[in-house]
Amino acid sequence: MSTLTIRCIKAAFLALAAGILLGASFAIDRALGAQLRPLHAELNLWGWTTLLIYGMGYHMLPRFCGQPLRRTRSANLQAWLAIGGVATACAGWLLAVVMPRAGRVVLAVGGIAQLAAALLFAFVIGELLWKQAGAQQPQPSATPISRDIAAARKEV
Repeated sequence: MSTLTIRCIKAAFLALAAGILLGASFAIDRALGAQLRPLHAELNLWGWTTLLIYGMGYHMLPRFCGQPLRRTRSANLQAWLAIGGVATACAGWLLAVVMPRAGRVVLAVGGIAQLAAALLFAFVIGELLWKQAGAQQPQPSATPISRDIAAARKEV
């Protein structure tokens, strides 16, 4: 797997672990749960789910299309924007508990970074998918996936 893919997946698992720990702490302290429920949702939805989708998308979609990712610099920028956006939004949710006004500002910055990351992902992957749709379809034996299937059949 590429560094880009691994970076997104590692960040996703860190968010999952933090979300699970936070959720478990709600069972011990219900008042904490009432205050930090939005942080829990942020970690699970934007942290775990979205970052995992980005990582797996960068790994699988170029292989399904049979061509490499064309804009790797944009993809790396997108990954850092997404990870930074999640971290910033999480900091905003924490800050909102003690300083609501400042927390909203930090949360907005994180949200804007997440939105920019989502749009950049759509651009990078969309370009790959649209190029594939407009190009002549490769023969099944020419795609990396079908070669892996053929090799696995030979081994059996």
